[in-house]
Amino acid sequence: MFGERLERARKAAGLSLRALGEKVGVSQTAISKFEKNQLVPDSSMLLKLSTALSVKVEYFFRQQSIGLNLDTVEYRKREMPKKSIDLINAKILDQIEKRFELESVFPNPPLPEFILSSKLPESVVRLEDIDGFVNKLRADWELGSAPIPDLIDVLEGHGIRVFSIDDSIDSKFDGLATKIDNKPIIVISADWPGDRQRFTLAHELGHLVLKGRLPKEIDEEKAADRFAGAFLLPTHAIQHELGNHRNFIEIRELSLLKHEFGISMLGAVIRAYQTGIIEKKTYSTLWEMFKHKKWLKEEPGEQYPSEKPHVFEQLVFHALAEDFIGESKGAQLMGMSVIDFYHMRMMSA
Repeated sequence: MFGERLERARKAAGLSLRALGEKVGVSQTAISKFEKNQLVPDSSMLLKLSTALSVKVEYFFRQQSIGLNLDTVEYRKREMPKKSIDLINAKILDQIEKRFELESVFPNPPLPEFILSSKLPESVVRLEDIDGFVNKLRADWELGSAPIPDLIDVLEGHGIRVFSIDDSIDSKFDGLATKIDNKPIIVISADWPGDRQRFTLAHELGHLVLKGRLPKEIDEEKAADRFAGAFLLPTHAIQHELGNHRNFIEIRELSLLKHEFGISMLGAVIRAYQTGIIEKKTYSTLWEMFKHKKWLKEEPGEQYPSEKPHVFEQLVFHALAEDFIGESKGAQLMGMSVIDFYHMRMMSA
């Protein structure tokens, strides 16, 4: 147990075995033996390790309430260096562990189980069929065709735990999805614009709900992308906003769609093409315009605001109010001192 936690804290700090050894005055071999539980550090070394890794000594001995393993994590898009993956995994595991520990103090599960309706189609034959699948899912979740102002809240409300992580770890990181104890988990970058975050969230939801429903000839990533666009901007909604057929779409119109539905301007262009509102020639013209003006990386106008997970904090204060945890435990879960947690609780300066 100690060795696993030491390794996790070291990777979360972005330190190599040698770098940590230099910080605490021992060889990298000694650190390796600590992590393999072949050598037990004395109390003095424990203090040095906790200081070097910015964790409390108790962290190394905290019991895990669930078997945490991210071996099956699926990273979206580009490959990343192993060091970045280790750093992301370590930070994610600590967040997930705190979340599961917090949920365990409730007499009854504070979140619903993630269950998909049996009314959803068992298979999706063509990419185009995903739009109809999305319509049925949105109807089952009572979302209709309206914009979804808080996508994280919708996912959490259906049993999908959402976490965010500092983007400075690796600029290539968009998001990931995995399951722990059969509970779906999605992690997004905290610092991306909201439209990019939301597409990642919807994309990962697509992986979850389309799993086992796609024929071999359909690429799963393309299917998840189609799902994400349709989930954020359903067919009926975009047809209502733009009409059934257009020869061109103004940039300002796309910006208005972006801020109403939380989908990128280019994402709205793709949806207009997918739903038959614009023909391929118009789609290509708009794509080339975005490319020429360098809007593929950063779109013009005000950015769509980022979303932030808030259920964890709500659960902390829910548990505190019902005496499931005490103030010191609440502070520990929030990663704060007791005095800072008290001021937060009392909403005082």
